[in-house]
Amino acid sequence: MTTGSTPVHRSALERLQRTVYFATGLATALFAALLSSGPNGFVAQLDQLVVPFGAFTVLVGNAVPASLAILAWVLPIRALRILVTGSAAGFVASQLLWVPMMTADTLADGAAPWLQGFGAIYATLLAVAWGKPIVWVFPIVQGPMVATVEYLSAGGNLEQSLLDGMGALVTNLILMGAGAGAVNAAARQDQEAEHARAVAAHEAALRTAEREQARINALVHDDIMSVLLAAVRTPDSPAVAEQAQQALASVATIRERRTRASAYAPGEVVAVLRTTANEVGEDIVVTSDVTTLEHVPAQVVAALAEATREALRNSMIHAGGPDVRRELAVTITEGEVHVTVRDDGRGFNPRTVPPRRLGLAVSIHGRMNALSGGGARVVSSPGAGANVELWWRAEDVQ
Repeated sequence: MTTGSTPVHRSALERLQRTVYFATGLATALFAALLSSGPNGFVAQLDQLVVPFGAFTVLVGNAVPASLAILAWVLPIRALRILVTGSAAGFVASQLLWVPMMTADTLADGAAPWLQGFGAIYATLLAVAWGKPIVWVFPIVQGPMVATVEYLSAGGNLEQSLLDGMGALVTNLILMGAGAGAVNAAARQDQEAEHARAVAAHEAALRTAEREQARINALVHDDIMSVLLAAVRTPDSPAVAEQAQQALASVATIRERRTRASAYAPGEVVAVLRTTANEVGEDIVVTSDVTTLEHVPAQVVAALAEATREALRNSMIHAGGPDVRRELAVTITEGEVHVTVRDDGRGFNPRTVPPRRLGLAVSIHGRMNALSGGGARVVSSPGAGANVELWWRAEDVQ
């Protein structure tokens, strides 16, 4: 059986967040490269600011957002949220401190602070990081903040400052709205996926309960009803006590199978079926062909063992005397188990079996058909023996 690393499952919201962080990081790097030069670029304005403060503006305005192009796929989503929030707070602090940290009364050539064009980046990042109404405070305050800082640092052009402030407000609101809408859509997708998983799990539980009930019903027919009928017909027969012990053992087996491991190794599957055959008759020939190491679910093994037992019991009762040869063949390949019970006895016509005889209908067909991926087929004719095929295929399980 081959094993591999378990893939990391990420919600739709997390995938969206990481994708936006990555894209924003690339956009920031490109934006900074294009606007680094010229009077409105950070390179020309660094020597017009107090040195530590100038370095801080580059850190929160360029370096941290650009680093998200890499960190988006490295850091946990919680760490990314903290990084985005902290750097956004630093960005706002840089805007507020811009004028006090200037080394001259106005910027050279009447330029606007280079930070003004990077607020939209944080509007997008905050919307994706939090997706809560509180983040709308950021784009709303950007309008008046951009206008005020530009008016005080660029030479007092009120009209231009107001236009740039309005442009920043509109741009930030649009990007904030797009980010919030994407976050809400991803969150709804996760909710719908979780609901679908819950419904599927509930339906699977119902199917499992139905299959378990079918196995219990078959057990009632196979063992308990047999004991009761025998007790009525021959109440003093020692065989009745022996049959009762077998019925109790079958009940204990079901209880044990419910509490043991959820899967059997192929060798264990063969051992269970061999033991089942030996319980019915010591002269049953058992052969096996195993070509996989893949485990088989416990409920599959239980159903196969119980159906096999009923098929062998029917053969012992109806096929004929001690000269009848009975065989049990077990084939286990990857994702499939195939069991064949055959004898060379007197045979019968399956179509003529009365409906009140529940051995074939419930204990074999019903039991295997109730198992997801399971099935059964009975082939026989008078004088030609009987062949009962049982199978389970993993690819059939939904």
